[in-house]
Amino acid sequence: MDAVTYAKKALEQSFGLFNMIADGMTDEQYNMKPEGTANSIAKSHVHAMTAVDFFLNGTLMGKQMQWPAFAQANGLPGNPTEIWTHTGAIPLAPMKEYGVNVQKTALEYVGSLSDADLDRELDTPFFGKQTAAFLIMLAGMHSVGHGGDMSAVKGLQGLKGLPF
Repeated sequence: MDAVTYAKKALEQSFGLFNMIADGMTDEQYNMKPEGTANSIAKSHVHAMTAVDFFLNGTLMGKQMQWPAFAQANGLPGNPTEIWTHTGAIPLAPMKEYGVNVQKTALEYVGSLSDADLDRELDTPFFGKQTAAFLIMLAGMHSVGHGGDMSAVKGLQGLKGLPF
């Protein structure tokens, strides 16, 4: 298997698990703020998907993020980092659709790369100079990590988080 095929399959698996975790709840459950310092599922969802949008669709592809238009249409902050202080509800169905669209764009792009493209270096705002492969790995790992956060908060509500 070539490296690009592996990278795309790994990213697809990460997104698949993340999307399963994001299913099976109401808007109220999605937005519920647990006690302590844990985040709502909604805020973790926004954070994880805007990170994919930023690092893969923005930084790696050099395109505009999909978030600003989505945020404006749904009454959410235009800067995704402001989601942490946002006090309104985040709509589940549109957010899931945004996530799937961001993932689709990223997967199509990753699938179009050559193995040599994975070594391309980019200046990133948070991690300095990194390769395309690093950003792809980061997107998958970050999504799964926050999927775990979301799963735990589902469990606190008596819902099934992980599918196994």
